[in-house]
This record gives sequence, structure tokens and C-alpha cells, in this order.
Amino acid sequence: MLPTLLGMIPYTKCQLCQRLVPEKLLTLHHLKPKSRGGKPEHRVPLCRPCHKQIHALFDNRTLERELDQIDRLRKDPQLQSFLKWIRKQDPGCDFRTAKSRRLREEQRIILFSTSRTRRR
Repeated sequence: MLPTLLGMIPYTKCQLCQRLVPEKLLTLHHLKPKSRGGKPEHRVPLCRPCHKQIHALFDNRTLERELDQIDRLRKDPQLQSFLKWIRKQDPGCDFRTAKSRRLREEQRIILFSTSRTRRR
């Protein structure tokens, strides 16, 4: 935790966008997803908008195999425009996030194929 800014609100640095954000907007991201064996000691603090954006763009398989380090996440081309934008935003604001069309489609296909195999 960094010293408080603007009175008594504690601020902490998001490890992805590098902004100082109020602790109430801080979450812990598992670099290796919990569903794939991630441990509590492999978590990094991210602001809520960054954390939501990661899970809107990438599935757990991609996060585990390709984006299991904070530097890799920061350098990923799909996050570049978001990071450029979020760094200009008020650190106390939260934003709505929608899953990417590609990720929604992949999940729909998986759900459809599993529901078909269950019927047989």
C-alpha cells in the first residue's frame, strides 16, 4: 500500500496499467488460473477495470499457456489500446466490460457441443 492521497483513501498501484487506484477497486489476479492449479502466492494486484478486461479478452487456457506473467500481459497486442485508454481515466472510476465477440463465440460452441454430448 502506498501513502494515502486525497485525504484518508489508501491507494495502491495496479500492476497492469500502473495507475494508483483506491484499494476498494483493487482485485487479485491469478497469473495461473485457479481452475488450472493456480496458487494464492501467484496473484498480482490489478484494478478492477484491468482485471475485468483480461477475463473479457482471454480464456483460462490462453492465460495459463501464454499470459502467465504480468510482463506478457502488459505487452499483449490485444490489451494495448485498452491500457492506453485506461491510463487516462480517473483512478476512482469503475467501468462496465463486455466479453469479446471471439470469446463469447468460443464459449457458445463449447456449451453447445457439451449439451449435445449429454443428450446422447
